[in-house]
Amino acid sequence: MQDSATILVWGVMAHLIADWLLQTDWMALNKVNLRHPAAWVHSGIHTLLYLLVFSWYLALLIGITHLLIDTRVPVRWWIQNVKKMPDGSNSTAVEMVIDQVFHITVLAAVALVSS
Repeated sequence: MQDSATILVWGVMAHLIADWLLQTDWMALNKVNLRHPAAWVHSGIHTLLYLLVFSWYLALLIGITHLLIDTRVPVRWWIQNVKKMPDGSNSTAVEMVIDQVFHITVLAAVALVSS
């Protein structure tokens, strides 16, 4: 069994590859809608890469959380209720950074409990 730091590094690498190298414009533009196939394809790619690092049930759990975070619902809730930024004042960059922090936080939590 590997230590949690090693698992986290490989989990983050899988995330970066799926989110930045393999994500197409089609996925990026449509992943916020759970009814659109792009959301499921993008999340499926994440899940497949996470299978290289985590057991199948943890990879599936991370893939599902990735899908839900990408709807932007939790991100916008955080911006409005925790950061207290009024509607329309946040930028796409703020949303993107919070999105990435949420994804990596999930990976860190799963790496911690899986080691």
